[in-house]
Amino acid sequence: MMDILKNETIKNAAAVLWHKFLLAETVNDIILSEIKDRLYLQNVDEDWLMSPETSPRDTFMARVTDLAFGDVVEEAVTSLYENKEALLPYSDLTEAKDPSRLYDLMMETAMGQLTCQDRSTVKKNPYYERIHISSDKENCIALTTADYLPYEFFQTFHRYKKENPFLYGEAGFFKERMTFPVILENNRVWMSVVPSEIRSMEKDIEAAKGKVITYGLGLGYYAFMASEKEEVESVTVVEMNRDVISLFKRNILPQFPNKEKIRIIEADAFAFIEKQEDGSYDTAFSDFWSGVDDGLDLYLRFMAKTARFAKTKHSYWIETCFMEYFFRPVLIRVLMEQITGKKIIMPEVSGRIRKVQNRFETYLKTKNDRITSPEELTLLFTNESMISLMRDFAVKDPMQP
Repeated sequence: MMDILKNETIKNAAAVLWHKFLLAETVNDIILSEIKDRLYLQNVDEDWLMSPETSPRDTFMARVTDLAFGDVVEEAVTSLYENKEALLPYSDLTEAKDPSRLYDLMMETAMGQLTCQDRSTVKKNPYYERIHISSDKENCIALTTADYLPYEFFQTFHRYKKENPFLYGEAGFFKERMTFPVILENNRVWMSVVPSEIRSMEKDIEAAKGKVITYGLGLGYYAFMASEKEEVESVTVVEMNRDVISLFKRNILPQFPNKEKIRIIEADAFAFIEKQEDGSYDTAFSDFWSGVDDGLDLYLRFMAKTARFAKTKHSYWIETCFMEYFFRPVLIRVLMEQITGKKIIMPEVSGRIRKVQNRFETYLKTKNDRITSPEELTLLFTNESMISLMRDFAVKDPMQP
């Protein structure tokens, strides 16, 4: 159990963090739920949107935020006040603010999570400049393109914000139609190269050097970008789906400027990693899950398998997203329960995710860290601290095979 000094300074700092968490989770849920429903602005009056700004509250982004989220935020605020018992602990937000102030705070927070994306910037990405997609199919796997409509909101990759470490629901939109490559499985998008994917791999691509291995092929974005680097000698791709490999070799690989660097191995990542020798590759990148839901168990299992490597540097796609969605909320709840001495009941998640979170909570209670200042409390929630906890948990988790 963490040893927390329970003086007033620590309690006040914890209360501030808890308020930030409740606000962030409410806004995260609103933004991501609307994106899931394919929110887009119809019949946009661009002359009004782009008209001169009259005040800090009347800007282009403020107008877009109001059109996109004004009604749903208003409904959320009303529900928090009218259904306090049912919406605990989130209805605790109503204690310090009246409805209009809470509405303004939520709208301001939501606006800070939105970006108007520049299509030309994406099109200048080396992969977009070099790779041109022609529709093709191999059994139930199809290579094709999809698009975002003008003012259609899509999730973007989040970077840690010190002012509120619990915010992760970010959205972007283009003013024009934006086409992007996808792989469909049974007519459903399985893989794509979109702004969130591009940004989510920036640091991993930057770290690539020497002999590189990546587990998961997709549309070959990571393999392409890594192979473009002078300091990368070779890129080995481990992919188990034969149809994906066939489509890639037939349509995409021939367009790679440095195709001679690419080697594809048809194999299961878990089986391959068992036989892989430490140091046979310099850089390793895992990316064989499609998102946070299917990826959580795969990440934990695979991370535990890679922990034995000392010479090969491993990284894992959307590792910070697993942290934001599933682990950071557990840590703040456990700390608040320990500080206040009160049990906090959170809304139900799927049984599979709840089991992982319960095991992580049990793991946290084995930690002997001492917290004596607000600075130490805040430090616990940084990405570096959280990822260290997650990786240690993955290795020690008794449920990992």
